[in-house]
Amino acid sequence: MDPSASLPRRTWLWRLRILGTVGSLTLLGWLMARQDWEALLGYARGLPALSLALGLGLTAITQLFNVGRWWALLRGQKIRLSYFEAARLAFAGLFASNFLPSTIGGDVVRILGATRASRSRLSGAATVVMDRAVSVFSMLFLLPFSGPLIGTLLGRASALAGSTVAIGAPAKWLQTIREKARETLAPWARRPASLALSLMASWAGVTCYLLAVWTVARGLAMDVDLGQVAGATGLTYLLTLIPISINGFGVREAGMLALYVQMGTTPEQASALALITRGLMMLVTLPGAAWLGGSMAGAGEGRGDGEVGTVEEP
Repeated sequence: MDPSASLPRRTWLWRLRILGTVGSLTLLGWLMARQDWEALLGYARGLPALSLALGLGLTAITQLFNVGRWWALLRGQKIRLSYFEAARLAFAGLFASNFLPSTIGGDVVRILGATRASRSRLSGAATVVMDRAVSVFSMLFLLPFSGPLIGTLLGRASALAGSTVAIGAPAKWLQTIREKARETLAPWARRPASLALSLMASWAGVTCYLLAVWTVARGLAMDVDLGQVAGATGLTYLLTLIPISINGFGVREAGMLALYVQMGTTPEQASALALITRGLMMLVTLPGAAWLGGSMAGAGEGRGDGEVGTVEEP
């Protein structure tokens, strides 16, 4: 018997993600090696300071709206964390995501914090799951802008692969999604106001992020409109949800390079946009480095109402 067969499933998943990260970064490195670095650095150096500052500010505001998205769900479950405490947990999770698989690895930090502040481990974890679901739902509204890009990419993929895409399997997959969505939405069925507020905060965050990317793109002299940025952002976001790369490193950048070149920009402009916006996102997460240890150890402290704090089994 193969001794490797006894390895835990999580071990193989972790190895797959490490390999996925290495593969994604290798692909990105290959693509970047083909760029004209003198031209790329020229675009980056020519980025106006105002565009960079606006991009950074809008990226930070995006994350503050994302905190509000989660905080509304916490209040809906009567988990009495203050907005600041929720922000500490959220930014700690964002920072941790820089080193954990996919873009959702840092959610573990928020789950631990929310469960410590909740009377039920289930309700605390459910807020994080629901927050991710609201985020994905909000980004789905960008997919109509992705139509032209999807059509182009599918056309090229069909030419390369002979159009041998299986279509029968998604039926079962969609059924599973519907069942999971029903289970996730159940706790908020009686509290639609918190769900609506969360969704509004999410859309506000998406808008700010699109404006941040568009501002940097225009500063790089890229002839793209906000709708095109929305289309590319929707696709790259969905790609980075696939847990094969740490924080989507490589996947996001390669995706942006491919999509923006389809819009008529140069590879050097697209690469500069991908790297600069990645840098802005990582810069915004830096406060989480200071809050990570404290949030993990003391989540749920300092609420001041004495009502929540013990963790009980559901």
